Amino acid sequence: MIEYLSLSAFRPKVQNCINGYLSLSEHQSLVIGLYSKGKMFVFGNREAPMKEMYDIGSVSKTVTAHLFLKIAQDYSIDLNRRVSDFIDLPRGEYPTLYQLLTHTAGYGHLTPAEITVPSLLSHGYSRKNIYSSCTADTVIKCLAKREGKAAHGYSYSDFPFAILAVVSEKITGRSFADMIEEFVQNDLGMKSTVISLPEDTRTPIAALGKRKIDFWRWDRDNPYIAGGGLISSVEDMLIYIAVQIESERPYVTGAHVLCESSLSEKRDIATCIGWHTYKKSNQLWHVGGVGTFRSSVIVNREKRLGVVVLGNSKGRTSANVHYLTKMLYSEIKIKKIQLKSAEIQ
Repeated sequence: MIEYLSLSAFRPKVQNCINGYLSLSEHQSLVIGLYSKGKMFVFGNREAPMKEMYDIGSVSKTVTAHLFLKIAQDYSIDLNRRVSDFIDLPRGEYPTLYQLLTHTAGYGHLTPAEITVPSLLSHGYSRKNIYSSCTADTVIKCLAKREGKAAHGYSYSDFPFAILAVVSEKITGRSFADMIEEFVQNDLGMKSTVISLPEDTRTPIAALGKRKIDFWRWDRDNPYIAGGGLISSVEDMLIYIAVQIESERPYVTGAHVLCESSLSEKRDIATCIGWHTYKKSNQLWHVGGVGTFRSSVIVNREKRLGVVVLGNSKGRTSANVHYLTKMLYSEIKIKKIQLKSAEIQ
């Protein structure tokens, strides 16, 4: 059962952050999900927050990671094998599956530049899906150009997860889009999470005045779905948090193991499989952004706490979703959020 919260459930500093996010335009929307020791709570600024569907962007990578671990388990695939074992590529050295899953393959955030840079220069990030024309062949060609150029150490990019989508299709002989929708709905229990929806059923996109930014659209053969193509609801995301905290399935818990090669003396951020973490923390987290939509998730399995914030905003406030998520996580951890006039116990 999910209970609804009013704005008064939060302390003034949190209320100010929420109101600040919503103040830029009447078209802004925000929905918050809290998980505390088996109980779920939701706050939203619209009448029916549970029915709103948000692009979750790069949080999709965490789902892909769990799916890929399940595929590896089912097909007895060693994650230390190289992608060239599964994809027909020119001879050379390519990253391992594990490096792709942990962002330690050396591909920076604009990789591949031949896809991302022209698209960003021509129409920016928000107005159009920068990967809209990509296929498996596109990814394979870009990968072949980078033979021997991968390096160890953390470097974030969408590209590794597009490669993983192609590899998963080579292993299983199935469409990645079909597999991930089946996985989220049947294995994870996220019944409303999909890749595409009719636009008249979508959460309205954010706008400033009369200016609107379009939805990102995905063809089902686009491997970049693996890195940012899912649409979900706060109810499904709370179910997802519950899976992270309560499930003992190997493809869930296996994704929570720290990647030692992601550690750096210069950075507090490290990675697990699909997830980010911190050196001295039990938190798992990820953020996402697609068009005007922003998402952020924090999970602490040990403390059985989780927070998800889904936002829809145009302009400077769009970046505040992760800041708000971190604030809410701190508040729920120190029991400063009021639930029906009682602190979280």
